[in-house]
Amino acid sequence: MSGKLGRRLVLAGVVGILLPLGLFGWAWLMATLFPDSPLCGHYTGCLGFLVQAWAVGRWVAIVLAWPLLYLLRIRPAWPVALLAALFLATIWRLAEALPFSLADVSLTLIVFSGVIAYPAAAWLAIPRTPRWLLALSIALLLAVYVFASLFAA
Repeated sequence: MSGKLGRRLVLAGVVGILLPLGLFGWAWLMATLFPDSPLCGHYTGCLGFLVQAWAVGRWVAIVLAWPLLYLLRIRPAWPVALLAALFLATIWRLAEALPFSLADVSLTLIVFSGVIAYPAAAWLAIPRTPRWLLALSIALLLAVYVFASLFAA
């Protein structure tokens, strides 16, 4: 069983890596194809494309996670995708709530959120996980989300 669990967690981590890479790839492609876009500035480069990719693309990535998890044979895929979405939303809210002086920590949390969320969700969504542990994890995530929302700008 431990070999299957390890494979499951590694593949979930791959999903957590592929989805942000897709966002960065899209931003890079748009900056390459449209360097004179209003989203590109003299001092900031084409950072506007990355901001746009984050605003919309993170939600698209959450939707695309289920088919990718299914394709990689992480079963059951839909509970992993739903639980990972809760992890992601909580991590993102926490990153937004951190003070500006910790912007590097916030950016790191955002970039690596999928590598944290998908393996954690894959582990918790195993059918043999005690329901009390799953319920406690969801309650803790919701509490952190609410707490971070109180301090988010």
